[in-house]
Amino acid sequence: MNAIYRWIVFIFLALITVLMVNKGIDLWSLGTNVDGDGIGVHFLGLEINDRVPEANIPSYAIGFFVASFITLLIALTLVGKTFLKVKGNMK
Repeated sequence: MNAIYRWIVFIFLALITVLMVNKGIDLWSLGTNVDGDGIGVHFLGLEINDRVPEANIPSYAIGFFVASFITLLIALTLVGKTFLKVKGNMK
């Protein structure tokens, strides 16, 4: 994969990571303090679940944190490969 494409994918994955962490923090801060039976969870305009019970909101927040950690690891792996290739070419 070309280095430029790796940087583009890195920026995209970093953006997704930040958005997932933000959604996780929103859900975590909301906790179980909701009106009615539950809430709807949406991410990037897509409906994940339209009725999440109060008790399951923290598990959705943890799910967003785990998914953001995975995308961060993938992004850092791509950048690490790019740096290793650049470093190898300098010899």
